[in-house]
Amino acid sequence: MFFACSQEEPFERHAPLKVREIPREQVQPPEPAEPETKVDTVPTEAPMVYREESEKPPVDTVAEPPADTAEASPAGTLVAEEPVAEKYSSSSKARPRPSVIVVSSSSAEPPPPVYCENVPEGSLCDKRDGQLYRLVTIGGQVWMGQNLNYRSEGSWCYDNKSENCNVFGRLYTWSAAMDLPESNASAAAGSKLAREHQGVCPEGFRVPKVADMKALVAYLKKHNKYEKEKMGTILKMKFSWTHSEEWPDGTDRYGFGAMAAGYRDAKGNFQGMGKEADFWIAQESSSPSHAPYWNLYYDNDSFLGDYSTSKLFAYSVR
Repeated sequence: MFFACSQEEPFERHAPLKVREIPREQVQPPEPAEPETKVDTVPTEAPMVYREESEKPPVDTVAEPPADTAEASPAGTLVAEEPVAEKYSSSSKARPRPSVIVVSSSSAEPPPPVYCENVPEGSLCDKRDGQLYRLVTIGGQVWMGQNLNYRSEGSWCYDNKSENCNVFGRLYTWSAAMDLPESNASAAAGSKLAREHQGVCPEGFRVPKVADMKALVAYLKKHNKYEKEKMGTILKMKFSWTHSEEWPDGTDRYGFGAMAAGYRDAKGNFQGMGKEADFWIAQESSSPSHAPYWNLYYDNDSFLGDYSTSKLFAYSVR
């Protein structure tokens, strides 16, 4: 069956036409046809990534030495590259040609990388990996103005994407944040928790306790000059948080810089980015498999620590 393009009315059948014969003497001879004029057609433009072989610029070739005459590199050597100009265009690039560099097996190991030189004022440099963190003083406390981003066992980037670590820092299980064995996810740490517990923090810093969080909140309440702004608003950055119709956006008055980094639950699911920030505490709950944490949420104006959850959850560290 055939369908005509854009056919609006169905095709109708007609009766066959009658043919009338014309006498031969009345038939006019056809006029001579005009000579055909040849017209050169312009080819359609081809994508620039395609090119005919004849259009490619010539390439100088270098004959390879026969396999049986090539000199073998001595054992225990590395082959380095020397640049040799390649005549391909006016802006020639160098093409490597191998040369031999002898490396002794007794060579000394390269020194470890040196981090933390010329650290900007008001910054903390983690000597373990060279990460820089902004520092902020609130009352008598000095806080990291960013979430910790030190890679350790038991820590993840949100959604396992490194770009999230670059912005929000890493998410740590409680045991990883305390730098304790995984067995302490279900067993009480007890005396393993120091009075001032460094955990996974850089040298000179420690994981906060409940008393540290309460001291922070007390100072903010006492010195808050903005009656309509409570602790949640003062600590949150405007960036990264889902907008709430009932609560104001973050103002970050003191530079704490809390971002909605989300969390990883005990089953490995990532949740809450854009909606909440959670921070581990260097203490344990009454249940040996649980630990306290403090929370900021997009749809309220509080900063509270009346929470406890499985140590297998992964939260931010300050």
